[in-house]
Amino acid sequence: MEFDGACSGRLLIDGAASLEEHLLNPPSGTCHAIGLHSYDATTGTWFNWWLDGRYATGPLDPPVRGKFVNGVAATYSEFDKDGKKGIARLTWSDITATSFRFEQASSVDGGKTWQTNWIMEFRRTR
Repeated sequence: MEFDGACSGRLLIDGAASLEEHLLNPPSGTCHAIGLHSYDATTGTWFNWWLDGRYATGPLDPPVRGKFVNGVAATYSEFDKDGKKGIARLTWSDITATSFRFEQASSVDGGKTWQTNWIMEFRRTR
């Protein structure tokens, strides 16, 4: 399914963290979400949390975490869905001054294969 949306972001804690506010417009109806990112300069590791407005009181999952390597950030976390363990991978790539690509995928075979379930293409409009 393809749909549009908008995202605004701002830096926090003198640039060591950032907050994204998302307005998503899928066919099922408008929803809001927040992405929170923090950076550990000692290890070079990023930590990312997602709060989906459709489940605003649900517990936050443990952060996905990872690093930038050759201009691509790949972050990972483990999950348990319906008793089945898996790995989530979030990737930021094709980063320019005015755009980037985000992709979310999961694996239930220890990372041998990945199923992409979400892609976002970001373009700066101002």
